[in-house]
Amino acid sequence: MKRRLAQITLMGVLVLAVASIAAAQQEPQPVVRLGNYIEVGNDVWMHILATGDFRYRTVENYDFERRVRDRTPSRNPSDSTTQEGELDGLWSLLRFGVDFRYQKSLTLQLVGEQRSILDGNMTDDRSNSTNPGGVDVFGRAGSTENPGYHFKYAWMEYKFTGTPLRMRVGFDLWRQDQAGLIGDNDPRFAVFGEFGDFDVMAAAVIQYESQRLGLTNDNDLIYYTFSAGYNWKPHRFQFDVTYMRDRFAGADRGSFALSTGDQAGFPGQKTDSVIIMPSWTGSFGPIRGLLEGAFVTGNAQGGTTGLPVGVPVGRKYSILAGAVVGIVEADLGVVRPYVMGIYGSGDGDPTDKKLHGFNPTSWNEITLMTNTSSFSFLETSQALGMRDYSCPARFQGTRTTAPAGNPLAVGTAVTTAAGGSTASGFSQCGHSVGNPFNNRLANTSSLGIFTPYSNPGTLMVPVGLKVFPLKGHEITGWYIWRQMLDSHSLRIAFAPELAGRRLRTGEYHEVGGFWLLTLNPNFDIRVAGNLAYAAEGYQGLAKLADCDLTTAGSQSCSDKNIALTGEARFRARF
Repeated sequence: MKRRLAQITLMGVLVLAVASIAAAQQEPQPVVRLGNYIEVGNDVWMHILATGDFRYRTVENYDFERRVRDRTPSRNPSDSTTQEGELDGLWSLLRFGVDFRYQKSLTLQLVGEQRSILDGNMTDDRSNSTNPGGVDVFGRAGSTENPGYHFKYAWMEYKFTGTPLRMRVGFDLWRQDQAGLIGDNDPRFAVFGEFGDFDVMAAAVIQYESQRLGLTNDNDLIYYTFSAGYNWKPHRFQFDVTYMRDRFAGADRGSFALSTGDQAGFPGQKTDSVIIMPSWTGSFGPIRGLLEGAFVTGNAQGGTTGLPVGVPVGRKYSILAGAVVGIVEADLGVVRPYVMGIYGSGDGDPTDKKLHGFNPTSWNEITLMTNTSSFSFLETSQALGMRDYSCPARFQGTRTTAPAGNPLAVGTAVTTAAGGSTASGFSQCGHSVGNPFNNRLANTSSLGIFTPYSNPGTLMVPVGLKVFPLKGHEITGWYIWRQMLDSHSLRIAFAPELAGRRLRTGEYHEVGGFWLLTLNPNFDIRVAGNLAYAAEGYQGLAKLADCDLTTAGSQSCSDKNIALTGEARFRARF
């Protein structure tokens, strides 16, 4: 019996051994690929996404004035205003994510991001630590150095099989109109319809949620987008409408609400505006172009509490403004000359109840003109694509309060270590990132309301040349003239200091360019730079600033120094 049991056991071991050897000799199953996607399940495909973007940046005289000490706008290493503005250092943009697809009907994308200014200690990621050294030379307290990690894009899309409809929910990098006047990664619920050459879109988008503001119920900034387009190759005609519904009824933050760029304003303030944007893109032989008009109308109401003495409660305003943007480019092979035009109407009278300053939205930063449209090659321009230059001489020492009837045209007060103060936007004077319109100047010029619809207008004329000398090489350069259309609101704001002097409308001239070397589809190197010279209007504003806060009295600035920026980017994308 024992002998038979031993035989059975040995036979079982032999069978298992042979089976194992046979399995080891089998051919490995091939990995099924569909482009960049790998099949990970039955009809389920996955694509890994990764970006490593390292940039060294240097600047000088960012406020056009050598006598005013340079300083970064924030001590927070994760502050994108510093990263794309006034910085001498290295910063990184790191992304990792996945793109899933099921058959042809369902897509899910998740992309996380970390971006931070780097040094040896920051790469150790000392969470919950703060800047060393305590209060800095400009009187600012330390900031947290925890860089954080968040999802930059997270969205899902479902295509209804057998129908022309698809649905997208979440936050992706999107734009509505062809020029990119409306666009962001704001969360939205969107429905698309494609009917041959004709397509439509409708979406509801959340910019501010009352929960974040510590408010309740109807205190949100929600906007609704509607589009219709027709493709008549090589032309496309599109018609877009956006309705902005902006409510703010929170705690009083005073008349200088945008210390960090967040929309706030006066409690009780509200805006209902509609922007209409017809556009065309197309080509005639080697000439391609884009032309878009924009018309914004609606109503706004000033705050009901927390107002300065003498300011009317709940003052009502009407909105009526317009803009035109366009570009013409000639593809001549190795070279491509181009010319652009950007016009936005201005508000000439801050004392009336009409808002004529054009901005695409009731908030500052819902624009992706240089990220997703025909203007993307101007991404490195401080005049358009990146953060704007500092206000002239940082408006150092200028007033930060004004009596009723003499509103201060530029925003938030910033106290300096020497006891002086600067007016708002010393880190971004005229415009927000990616937005060409002067949506930061004169935001508080109309009584009892904070609104970009009170801005002094914008005129920009970029001209330049793209050159493709060799495969993988692109050299692009430009000249940009930038000005306000009407400086009346600024003249009223600083009437005592100007003492009857004129204030011209010119802001600055910019000359810039970049060289892009694409070594392979996944890796490129870009070297970019800009120089800017303040025009007469900015020079006039600089004379209101104090170039020596340590000496009694006021020593006016001139703003005649050249502002310089330079950046080298090393980027790998998969």
